[in-house]
Amino acid sequence: MDDVVEVIGIEHLKVILSGLSPEEIIRPAYENWQTCMKTGYTRLNLETGEIYGVGVELNDLPLPSTIYIELYKIDAYDEPISEEEFFSQSEYDNFLEFSASEPSEYIPDIISEFCQINGIDEDKRKIGILAYNFEKKERSNYNMWESSVLNKYYDAIYEDHNPFMFSQNSL
Repeated sequence: MDDVVEVIGIEHLKVILSGLSPEEIIRPAYENWQTCMKTGYTRLNLETGEIYGVGVELNDLPLPSTIYIELYKIDAYDEPISEEEFFSQSEYDNFLEFSASEPSEYIPDIISEFCQINGIDEDKRKIGILAYNFEKKERSNYNMWESSVLNKYYDAIYEDHNPFMFSQNSL
């Protein structure tokens, strides 16, 4: 006998989605992402409506214990923000001078070191930039974004859901 799982309804999902700020969508994925090590995901648990983050290492297949949909992803090998985008023009000029004055050509955390010396909250700024880019690119047309999330919802709860495919019986 199949286990029955109760999931949130469409209207509840729409209320959750409409109440989320871009930062609330980005932050869980960012906090679970590690460059070259872990892909960060923001997921929505369809049983409870909870938003949470997960970090998945390369070749790691965590078995989900709940039904969920992904709202955002930062791939382990992505560099989601360039140095030019991260800094203001004057900060970037100072950063170039700083990085040129370093004794080693390659310092993996040179941006973090520069931020610490100059009192810049690196994580807060990165999350802000990612949230801005998400709002500008992904959610600029809210209805299209919501529809894509709703399709993920239907895919998660109905194994054979495809809104663009007609069965022989429906013709």
